[in-house]
Amino acid sequence: MKAFYVIAVLLVLGAIYLFMAGDAEAPVIEDQVTSTNSEEMVVGQAMPAYPGAEVEEMVVEPVEDPGDEVSAAPDDRSGDLPEIEDVVLVQSFTIDSFSYGYSESEIRVKEGTTVTINLINSGGFHDWVVDEFNAATDKIQADGNTSVTFVADKAGTYEYYCSVGSHREQGMVGTLVVE
Repeated sequence: MKAFYVIAVLLVLGAIYLFMAGDAEAPVIEDQVTSTNSEEMVVGQAMPAYPGAEVEEMVVEPVEDPGDEVSAAPDDRSGDLPEIEDVVLVQSFTIDSFSYGYSESEIRVKEGTTVTINLINSGGFHDWVVDEFNAATDKIQADGNTSVTFVADKAGTYEYYCSVGSHREQGMVGTLVVE
């Protein structure tokens, strides 16, 4: 049993000797160096691989700014974007019709826009008409809905109205402005 204790003591003493004698050659674990921009740097603290080992001073050189060396890809987007004449403008409006009126008194769109009018009816019997574009919804009862789609291809100011009975004469009108 004494031999066991002797061997254990010798191993411990050898480890202590290596620990104390090997300080100058202790391996070092370093944190990463992180650059936040070309002028300022954040440096991690160097730590010895085992307690008691000393660490040499760590020197960090600034990271060079690549400057103009980085070039962007050529600006060749000719096939990516549609030509202006290929763009289709689409607008949709929901208008409530009621006794002698509409919820919208004016609608504005760009010339060439495909316009959809969604007409809902909260009371009475109504429709929505604009003669210059040959656009008209169906006539609907209260709580009904209908729609019409047309292309506003002529700039100008146009009147829309309800064609039921004398509703137009009683003020059930609005303005469509095509710019």
